[in-house]
Amino acid sequence: MTEATLAKKPADAASGATLHDRILVGFKPIDDLHKEFEEIVGVLNDPAEADFGEHLLALHEHMLRHAAVEEGFMAQERYPHLGRHRRAHEHLLEAIARVRDRWDCGDVEAVRRFAAELMGWFAIHASSEDAELVAYLKGAPKAA
Repeated sequence: MTEATLAKKPADAASGATLHDRILVGFKPIDDLHKEFEEIVGVLNDPAEADFGEHLLALHEHMLRHAAVEEGFMAQERYPHLGRHRRAHEHLLEAIARVRDRWDCGDVEAVRRFAAELMGWFAIHASSEDAELVAYLKGAPKAA
């Protein structure tokens, strides 16, 4: 995934679901991470609020923690698609690192494009990868 190829899909017209609705998966620890992600991306997209250097760092740090939490659940419950899901996290983290590098080189437009596309990509990830994970977690037998 590159910052230029992040999918932008604002809402599901058939269901009327908004991006916010599509990132909630019905599992509080993950929903809380998703709301935090949405808040950071919202600030990145707000010209009055965006301090790109500070907020890209916050996004990067959030995603490192976000991935660790989700992958911790996956490992603990022996989620069969851990590798695939981890790769999606790694691709996003790599894209964030590339955009931070471009910011450091003064490429403001790259940051704006990335920020504008990010929630669309994330909504797709949440409604597919994360929703599948949560369904598994809710049905997974718990260790004694």
